[in-house]
Amino acid sequence: MSDLQLGLAILGLFVIAGVVAFNWWQERQFRARAQHGLQQPPEDVLLRAEPATQTPAATGAASARIEPQLDRALAAPASASLDSPDPALDYIAEIRAGEVMPASAISELTRALSQAGRPVVLAGYDYHAQTWVPVTEGDHWFTSLRLGLQLVDRSGPAGIEQVQAFQSLIRRHAEQINAITDLPDAEAAVARAAELNEFCSDVDVVVGINVIAHTGQTFHGTQVRALAEAHGLKLRTDGVFIYPDEDGGTLFTLDNQEARPFRIEHIRHIATPGITFVLDVPRVRDGLRVFDRMVAMSRQFADSLDGLLADDNRKLLSDTGLDQIRIQLRGIYAAMEAKELPAGGRSALRLFG
Repeated sequence: MSDLQLGLAILGLFVIAGVVAFNWWQERQFRARAQHGLQQPPEDVLLRAEPATQTPAATGAASARIEPQLDRALAAPASASLDSPDPALDYIAEIRAGEVMPASAISELTRALSQAGRPVVLAGYDYHAQTWVPVTEGDHWFTSLRLGLQLVDRSGPAGIEQVQAFQSLIRRHAEQINAITDLPDAEAAVARAAELNEFCSDVDVVVGINVIAHTGQTFHGTQVRALAEAHGLKLRTDGVFIYPDEDGGTLFTLDNQEARPFRIEHIRHIATPGITFVLDVPRVRDGLRVFDRMVAMSRQFADSLDGLLADDNRKLLSDTGLDQIRIQLRGIYAAMEAKELPAGGRSALRLFG
């Protein structure tokens, strides 16, 4: 090897070593900035609104659409963290920072989202995993965020003002961290919301079955509680009994037909002319089977309490009337399957939360 070749080889080694050293230094600086930003973990902003206590009027057929008041608290139960923005349900904006976002900036953004007026679902692009994950508390390395504003819930569809306000909020917070935004057309989103809301209005029904006492008689709260617990129902703190599924969800509920709930502290003093079993149709999987279970249980309650199955007009509920309800349920569940929003699925639980 000539002196020239030897010199070039040595020079090449120095160049390679310099590149390696520079890359190591750059990666260390990047990690240091990211770690500083993650000293305060982001809040869980996955928002799952929960309906207020309802005492719907039970009927022998599916009732009209219910519009409960929703709790818009930003904090969500752990199960909500399984959600991610869904193009079928959400208006999805994106923030791209190019480097790890400070946790403080994400926390500030989530606090602002609590004022959005609608459920919001948030996912982040994890720097280490190189994939999109729900934003929950923990040390994540997010370089981009996707924010889904739910277009429809039981309060109705999103309006143009809400979507535009959401856009402005995203744009303002992105500017604070020198990030860029992707904000799809607001009017197109509002049109999708109106279409989806029309479908939801058609399938958002509850079915109720009343167990009523004979004229001049009542059911005592202690009787109802003992019978409910014997059949596997659980009393919630709001005074409503639930029949849970294996995963801790609710298949149907049992409530006082009168306004006073079966709260534990005064249930022994309650005397009521009737109780109501309620099935929230779009929120329950395998609804026909659950409906039949609810019918069977209501009959058992009627036998044990010496009561009758009836509608709101105290008209006795016959087998023919129950068969008509089953026909209506089949139509609702078929429509939801065709829309790819199966009853009791994650999307349905969000829409009818």
